Amino acid sequence: MKNICKWIGLLSIAVTFILPLAFFVEQITLATMKQGLLISTLVWFGTSVFWIGGKTPEQPKGDPIL
Repeated sequence: MKNICKWIGLLSIAVTFILPLAFFVEQITLATMKQGLLISTLVWFGTSVFWIGGKTPEQPKGDPIL
């Protein structure tokens, strides 16, 4: 499930970059771009919870300065 969420999240980030370009070349309307950006942002935040963060690094043994 982690890999699926990662790919869906990365796809939503790609859509976030593609939609303004499509608006710039007049392929979509402003309202469509805004709606698509909202949806892709919600998908990103919804899927990133499951795969960003991971395990915390192990604490070094002994003196942390050395």
